[in-house]
Amino acid sequence: MKRDDLTFPTESAARTIFVFQLDIDPARIDRWKAPDAKGEWPLPEALGVKALDASQVEVFAEEAIAEYGMVRYLTEANGMSAESVARDEAVLSALAGVIVMVHGKAVAWRDGQFEPSGPARFVGRYSEKVSLTASTPQPAREVTRGQVAGGTTEGRETRRFPWGILGFGLLGLIVLAAILWGLA
Repeated sequence: MKRDDLTFPTESAARTIFVFQLDIDPARIDRWKAPDAKGEWPLPEALGVKALDASQVEVFAEEAIAEYGMVRYLTEANGMSAESVARDEAVLSALAGVIVMVHGKAVAWRDGQFEPSGPARFVGRYSEKVSLTASTPQPAREVTRGQVAGGTTEGRETRRFPWGILGFGLLGLIVLAAILWGLA
């Protein structure tokens, strides 16, 4: 493990995920997932940081992704390339117990590094460069030119709203109301 692997990414850096393993009883996992009602959360201390954005942290038991596998979870569900996780494939496949994934955005807004201790053990850092390329507009094709005419079926007239029926119905309601008013 290189010390640079634990350094927080800058906000403009590549997408980064830090993976840790927690040596805790999986039955007690809930208190590690996010701060409780009092704001207490043991995870930041175990990872050696002052604060984490809980919305950018995943804490789960390995059994939750056992059929899927950690390598596939990082590549397919989190967008890391196969090349970025290939060097640690054996380690990632052998992970058991409770796993913590800290997305770079959880700490990107400050300088520093993780200093895991106690139940936390660093597994690896995985980064993927974000490459956005501008798409070039495609020339219009013949089928995309022109206008679409309104929809009518040949041989049938466009139906109009039956205003006459509405008028007679409204007149009937007025007469009925007048009769009921007179009886009251």
